[in-house]
Amino acid sequence: MPGPLRGTATGRVPPATGWYRYGYGRRMAYDVLAESLRLITSGLPDRPVRLSRRRRFAPVAVDVDGDVAATRFLRRGVGGYHDEIHLLAVDQRGAWQLLGGGGSGGEDVTAARFERLREGLGADEMTLDGSAGGARDDRLLPWGTRWVRASTVLVGHGIAELRVGVRRLPVPNHGHLVVVWGSRRPPTVTAADGAGRAVASAVLRL
Repeated sequence: MPGPLRGTATGRVPPATGWYRYGYGRRMAYDVLAESLRLITSGLPDRPVRLSRRRRFAPVAVDVDGDVAATRFLRRGVGGYHDEIHLLAVDQRGAWQLLGGGGSGGEDVTAARFERLREGLGADEMTLDGSAGGARDDRLLPWGTRWVRASTVLVGHGIAELRVGVRRLPVPNHGHLVVVWGSRRPPTVTAADGAGRAVASAVLRL
């Protein structure tokens, strides 16, 4: 099983080139900001996670909570596969800004294995895989830095949606999700089955 996602960073959007380097130390084979905005505006596409030499990344999950958001991608790199979170927030101009993120990876984290990971869980089981955080540069708040954080979640086949406050996150076929928050305290996540019954809950980790 891949290692937990970890990361704390800030980053700026680079110019559009063939490769993209962000402040948290990785070169990307895709435009993180553009692809994240696509997920924020259009949602997760309803298709399997498939990677190849020509298709080197695939969207996995997205969550938006007001003016903060998190996107999640699986990327095929030179030395293996990478499970990546990207954190965003709306800046003072009203535009989405990329803050940073975190990730994990390895040679065994193939797209097929990524989709099979939930088979090791019980039908109503929910696990918290890892987390990432990014500092929000908001000059309107001089008393301290605000943080945007996200946690990755994996659920069993019996869970149909996650509830985070008033938000409802439908579970994709592979069972992997991401939950974002901008509050100081991490939220409680409740997992519900297809009938709408709550079957599991957990407080996300910082």
